[in-house]
Amino acid sequence: MKNIKDILFIVQARTQSTRVPNKMLKPFANSNLFEIAIEKILTSTLISKDNFYLSIMDNELIDIAKKHNVNYFIRSEESTQEPVTLPKVFEWYNKLPFKYYVIINACNPLLKIETIDNFIQSFLTHDSGQFGVFKKDTFIFDNDHKMLNNFFGADKHLATLETKFVETFYEAAHSLYAGTMEDIGKEIYMGTFKERHNPEFYLMDENECFDIDWPWQFELAEKLYLNKK
Repeated sequence: MKNIKDILFIVQARTQSTRVPNKMLKPFANSNLFEIAIEKILTSTLISKDNFYLSIMDNELIDIAKKHNVNYFIRSEESTQEPVTLPKVFEWYNKLPFKYYVIINACNPLLKIETIDNFIQSFLTHDSGQFGVFKKDTFIFDNDHKMLNNFFGADKHLATLETKFVETFYEAAHSLYAGTMEDIGKEIYMGTFKERHNPEFYLMDENECFDIDWPWQFELAEKLYLNKK
């Protein structure tokens, strides 16, 4: 059982998004994605303010961190540039005094604080890393058009692609990630995704898994967010 005092809870953010310019601060539901994430995390029943950090570099984001009286780590310009390596992107791994980390994606406004807290409770009990996933019951294929998941129905069911007979697979939720600070220095993110070193899956509701990468997603997420309020 991990000690929650040893866990860093961190949000990585920057203003130089290319696909959705200024995504973190672009007006969203009478606020913005960055402040929605901060205010949500501050309502957690588990996350101590001492353990909560923002990894940021832009003055506008720093001003918001100060407004909410939240810890922040000043990331370097290099951490945002290619080539991507874990120690470079997560350069806080050997500079902040924690054994473990939980990264919370600020680009997912539909993520509930209850889900974050439950994810943390689960991570506390595991030796390995952990990340959020959701179930998909559908057919998946490789580049050669070969079906990758098992099918348990008769041929007549396969002919009509009946999903109730197909093997479930799991899609990354792009919302919550957890592991050890030490592993980041070894270029290991949550786990190696190889036998005996896989991260634990934390099963999430697909309705909460909406990572904004494109303008159409930003617009749709805002509508969904306002509808849930």
